[in-house]
Amino acid sequence: MNHAQNLRKWIKEYLRSEKLPLHRYRTYHSSILEDEDFQREIQLHLMEITKKGYIRTQDIVDYVATPEVQQQLGMRARGIHVRTARWWLHKLNWRYQQKKKGMYIDGHEHEHVVEYRKGFIKRWKEYEKCFVIYDNDGNVVSRPTGFPVPQGVQFRLILVTHDKFTFYENDHRKTLLMNKNTKAVAEKKGKGQSIMASEFLTSGWGRLKEGDK
Repeated sequence: MNHAQNLRKWIKEYLRSEKLPLHRYRTYHSSILEDEDFQREIQLHLMEITKKGYIRTQDIVDYVATPEVQQQLGMRARGIHVRTARWWLHKLNWRYQQKKKGMYIDGHEHEHVVEYRKGFIKRWKEYEKCFVIYDNDGNVVSRPTGFPVPQGVQFRLILVTHDKFTFYENDHRKTLLMNKNTKAVAEKKGKGQSIMASEFLTSGWGRLKEGDK
């Protein structure tokens, strides 16, 4: 298809100018992407876009078409096709893949959040003085005598933690040993129905239970 288009183009050009077109066999054409400074500017531009959302191939086409970039390219100023932009993305090590999860940090340095965190740590250090402390083997390291309350009775604090896990109907191993003659088996789409197991745990008593259950 491409050869036919070139032939038609060359024939029209010959009919217009009566000159045979010159071939460019083995002529080297350098890409503007080989300029390291230009590469760096594109990468920075793409990184800025990812902070607000996601990038498209068209973003590179639009970026190259801006007057600032065209002026910077000088004699090499020209637009690029979406196919070229897609090749550039591959060359710059951008790949379609599942988004990676990171730590949740939004707002963690706000002034009121920092103050609350400091207050929580201060209270927690006081609470720890009233905990029974265990080592990794479950042995008691220290046992507090308790703390006074207005009624005159000594109390200890017991740390209760919450743990939960969700099990899905179609959750199973994705990799396993298979023979070359093993036939593919149809599987259900999606995770299926789920059930959540939730428990309250203590270091001294284990799982909290209702009555004798």
